[in-house]
Amino acid sequence: MKMTKLFILSLILLAAYSCASKPSRPSLYPNQIAKDRGPENSQKDIDECLSEANNYLKTPEGEKLQKSANPSSVSTSIGFGLGGMGSGVGLGFGVGGGDRGNRLSGEEQVRRNFTNQCLVNKGYQVVGWEN
Repeated sequence: MKMTKLFILSLILLAAYSCASKPSRPSLYPNQIAKDRGPENSQKDIDECLSEANNYLKTPEGEKLQKSANPSSVSTSIGFGLGGMGSGVGLGFGVGGGDRGNRLSGEEQVRRNFTNQCLVNKGYQVVGWEN
């Protein structure tokens, strides 16, 4: 029993480390700009925009936006239901993660929005973010 708990804890820690060790990056739609610039130059443009976003986060305006962003790290739901077999009545309350994409800190929301706009200004189209 003790080994099982240790094994499960190790897996959880490994998963947390894996997620934390890879910063998220935008994925680009292969429009004409991305094709003309090529993968290497497109990645350099992404790096430049991410760097600008990280610098912006340190400004008073960036800090203010981070605080005002609405992180939705927890979603709650209350459900009522009638049992299908017999006359049982159920009440449930759940707290869960919901969509992973909606669980962003204020800092990450601002970083992504800034980076997206920077890339749009360069002619790219962002289709999503990878972890």
